[in-house]
Amino acid sequence: MDFAKNQKYFKKNSKLFLLGIPVIVIGAVLAVLLGYQEMIIGILIAIVGVIFMIACLTGGIKDDDVDGAVASKMNTIEADASELFKFPRRYEVIHKAVILGGYDFTRESSVPVKRGKDLKYRTEYYCGLIMNFTNDGLRILSKKFSILKDEMEQENLHFAWEDVVSSQLDEQEVTFKMVDGTDCTLKVDVYKINLKDGKTLEYCVRNTADVDEAIDIIYRQSVRIKQEELKNKASENA
Repeated sequence: MDFAKNQKYFKKNSKLFLLGIPVIVIGAVLAVLLGYQEMIIGILIAIVGVIFMIACLTGGIKDDDVDGAVASKMNTIEADASELFKFPRRYEVIHKAVILGGYDFTRESSVPVKRGKDLKYRTEYYCGLIMNFTNDGLRILSKKFSILKDEMEQENLHFAWEDVVSSQLDEQEVTFKMVDGTDCTLKVDVYKINLKDGKTLEYCVRNTADVDEAIDIIYRQSVRIKQEELKNKASENA
């Protein structure tokens, strides 16, 4: 990942772009008032001024460039999970794996946040995870990483279905300062997995159909576990 390139995306728009205005004016004057040769030169000068202003405002980094950097980091998570989650033959995969992810806005307020031309918000950190479902429990491989520096937290977790209570998507309100200096309050989606020991796993993700699918799978498994517990109690009391 090109961290230096990604950093340009989050840099505050440079005031140097104002220098492009007099360059454009000079070019326009030469184009209008002088002869043919000077007119061509004037047009070229004006074009240079426009290009300079655009470069200062955008830093040359597009929204798709940042998303592409994230995708390149995430495209191995399925293969990584396959390597880590080597199931014994007696374990049955009960549902295809679910992959979730999203920019993590739940970090400290000092991280840069920018709204792209596509009106989507992006920040330094990204959270991605893959969930594998087998008859013996839930396996999660998560990656929380920065796109501006070499920093990544990876967790490989395994829980028996008896230890997983429920999961849900909660909306969390966060306030931060944008790279342009303005304050912004944003509602972000946080996927939560509630465990029997009282702990809760939290992942900042995009609200997609995959989230609903993961919630449904865990719900069905929790119902199955409760039914089995009731059946066992009934057998013991019989």
